[in-house]
Amino acid sequence: MHSEHLRNVRLSWVAFGWFVGFSVASSIILVLAAVGIVGSGPLGDAVGVSVAVAVGWAAGGFLTGFKTAAAPILNGAFMALFTFVAWFAINLVFGGLTTGTEAWEGMTVRTAALALLVQGAAAIIGCWAGYRYAPLRVD
Repeated sequence: MHSEHLRNVRLSWVAFGWFVGFSVASSIILVLAAVGIVGSGPLGDAVGVSVAVAVGWAAGGFLTGFKTAAAPILNGAFMALFTFVAWFAINLVFGGLTTGTEAWEGMTVRTAALALLVQGAAAIIGCWAGYRYAPLRVD
């Protein structure tokens, strides 16, 4: 691909795709909780959340790849890295106000790394698929 240049990364579409991915994943988790899959035990929680994150970020990646029509790998990677920006901002504003603990204490490093890996892989796959279906591509 000739379009993998930093100048082809659109941060506005990256952020929008991240919010779409977060919204789709949250909706799927809500449906899985209503059905009883999430909340039934650790295995159901792990599988349900993993599937929801993968589907959500793939949908957000597809939108980003389709709209930018350039640099699908970089746009997908930036979508995954945007998680750090959002996580930092949310903890800065709301950290410790609602639960008394910080979100950093709720996840192990291994869990956070796996979640970021799933987000990144799904976003890159979604961006690549959107890039492939885009009518006009930047080469």
